[in-house]
Amino acid sequence: MKPGDGIDGALFSPEERLILCCLRPDSAAANGAADAGARDLARAAGIALDRIDWERVRLVAGSHGVLPLVYRRLKSADGLAPEAIAAIRAQFYGNALTNLNGARELARIVSLLGAQGIDAIALKGPALALQAWGDVGMRQFNDLDLLVRPATVARTAEVLIEAGYRPLTFDREHPEVSIARTCEDEFVRPGSPWAIDLHWELNLDYFAYGPAASEVWERAVSIKLEGVEVKTLAPDQLVPFLAVHATKHGWITLAWVCDFAAAMRACADSELPAIAEAARRSGCWRMLLLAIALAAALIDAPIPPLFVDAVRGDAIIASLVAAIERRLFASVGMRARLYSEWAVPLRTIDGGRARVRYVANRVLTPNTDDFDFVALPPGLYPLYYLTRPLRLLWQQSRRLFVDVPVRPFKRLGVPR
Repeated sequence: MKPGDGIDGALFSPEERLILCCLRPDSAAANGAADAGARDLARAAGIALDRIDWERVRLVAGSHGVLPLVYRRLKSADGLAPEAIAAIRAQFYGNALTNLNGARELARIVSLLGAQGIDAIALKGPALALQAWGDVGMRQFNDLDLLVRPATVARTAEVLIEAGYRPLTFDREHPEVSIARTCEDEFVRPGSPWAIDLHWELNLDYFAYGPAASEVWERAVSIKLEGVEVKTLAPDQLVPFLAVHATKHGWITLAWVCDFAAAMRACADSELPAIAEAARRSGCWRMLLLAIALAAALIDAPIPPLFVDAVRGDAIIASLVAAIERRLFASVGMRARLYSEWAVPLRTIDGGRARVRYVANRVLTPNTDDFDFVALPPGLYPLYYLTRPLRLLWQQSRRLFVDVPVRPFKRLGVPR
């Protein structure tokens, strides 16, 4: 299916088509009616309401992190019996309450850091919910991401530890080693549903595309989160950041498509040429085109005129869109096969040498999963370059052929 062709009735089930129709921008849904009736939605999706499995809708929408957006459209739909979406409604309000608690926790942590003179930028999570949808309840997220400057990582870690969190791998005795060997670490608090994903770079070296962490500080904007001023990415930097993040993980969830489309809508037309130029300069041009193409193909988001020719004229983009569509709903509640996480990002990288570097660095460069797999003292850190390929072969080889269950703690596949 080409971008903009609409929902493919042969490719998606009735429930999947209804979900996709609910995710369309208001101007594109049901002849432009933001409060589209249920039967108008069904007609647009080419389905009959009496054949809809509403439990399937709930499971699929929840797995893809778009249940709040689906419920937003369904709740105002006339002609739909309230009991049909009772379970969806209950999950929506449960998610909204959980998100509110997460927003309050993020605001608390930012305040604690600010009291110590530490600047932080909120990534994704409740900050993105406010930016994209104007409501912290309109996304699904399960951790709180913060970006700090490398020079303040050790101090930030101490603040988090004093706040009751413990790092998964960060070495308080040798913070410089932890900072040098990766770009983030996770801090968890016993009894809390929230984890703090602490970043000091936006991406690992093997996928260092899009805006650099050093650049986003100059352009960061402030939003009000639970009464606290919280910094987050400027709209023109949020767009490429979301495209790179989702591409790195293989575009395995619909929420990333919706978030990207919403971020694009928030950008003024005058900002688009600068976004395009920055994407070319930072090596994420095709990643940006893929994000635009997926949003057009799946939820009928408009393609800005500046990008139309590039999107429609790139055969790799067309091939990737088709491959992602085929796999998108294949295994709800399962982690995608390795194709999504390796081949999708690989095919968006320009140049043979860059692709070889990507594969080599991704196979060999250790990350927090490797540090969890085997704990080595700092002096033996180089051995991780040997243990990582062995860990990947041991843990990931099965995913070459089959989908595997999502790990409950990380809930992979649900947007963060």
